[in-house]
Amino acid sequence: MSRAAVALLWGALCCAPGASAIAADPCRAHVEYDQIASTVTANFYDKTFRGLDWPARVASYRRLVGCEDDEAKVALQVNRLLSELHASHTALYTQTDMDYWALNSLFSANDEGYPLQFAGIWPQQRDGRWYAKYVLENSPAARAGVVQGDQLLRLNGTAFTPFGFTGQLDSLTFSRGGRAPREVSLQANRQSIISAFVSSSAASRQILDARGKRVGYFHVWTARDAILQSLKDSLAAFEAARVDALIIDLRGGYGGTSPDYLEPLHKSTYLKSIPRYFLIDDGVRSGKEMLAAMVKRDKLGTLVGSKTAGAFLGSGPFRLFDDRYFLLLAVRGGVLPNLPPIEGVGVRPDVAVTPCRARCASPDTELAKALQLIGG
Repeated sequence: MSRAAVALLWGALCCAPGASAIAADPCRAHVEYDQIASTVTANFYDKTFRGLDWPARVASYRRLVGCEDDEAKVALQVNRLLSELHASHTALYTQTDMDYWALNSLFSANDEGYPLQFAGIWPQQRDGRWYAKYVLENSPAARAGVVQGDQLLRLNGTAFTPFGFTGQLDSLTFSRGGRAPREVSLQANRQSIISAFVSSSAASRQILDARGKRVGYFHVWTARDAILQSLKDSLAAFEAARVDALIIDLRGGYGGTSPDYLEPLHKSTYLKSIPRYFLIDDGVRSGKEMLAAMVKRDKLGTLVGSKTAGAFLGSGPFRLFDDRYFLLLAVRGGVLPNLPPIEGVGVRPDVAVTPCRARCASPDTELAKALQLIGG
């Protein structure tokens, strides 16, 4: 996302409804629920609310909010309400959600906004257990040997929590493929998740081997000017090195990307002459789904992996109640000319690969498949 776009969004954030102090009321949780619901009512892009009796649905979930409920319990009922809209980019987050910190930094005027102790693990809970859905390149976790699909068991001797890193030397216990637990030491960085995405994208550039063929690899984590520049620099370096193939990884992170991210592939005669593969999965959303759809439409490469998220509505950010809530809301439609529908549909791969998310013996199945296709 360009800094100009961030600046425009900043104005909306500063003036978001409900940002002021809570009015005196005997039921604070109801005040919060009412203001959040009012913000959705005023700003949701579809004024028919997908055919719902919206006031009735708002009232129905309000009855489930107790006056003693904390932010997490209020958010639970709000998100149940929002789920009935079946719209992407429409959810409420609190400080106990990793997306709260990531989205706040994404929509900040400064990439360093909303820092936390971050080890480079994007965690996912499945059946009550924590796993590493993604591990950022050159992050503390990656350097300690943690990879995608590892089960995260303990942090400093207690049950793993994503927010348990101290910034000191921490002890992380994890298991791979159901094997015996392994304990490593690592020190998380205090940084915003967006700044971690920027540095990890730059660090992702490498030349891999596929049975003697040299493959240029780059991971686009989200849209930032610095990431776009790193991508352009990497593609130029790959061309100078005369690699035999390219792999552009779109998995994970966030969207916001523009066609500029594909421009070097259109312009370079050499890069157009070699095989190009793009890795996709359900973590590819928004602008990166647009890139995947353009790759397929323009035959710029082969999409390898699983179907993208189908999350393509235009979003607006709202910070509410002294930053205790972050509401991401669909404020405009998501149809582009000359592209098939993406919202609720996603983009399907050319070569389907089931990603491994838990207890993986061979963690990165999509990357392995692309390398196999290149190596023959």
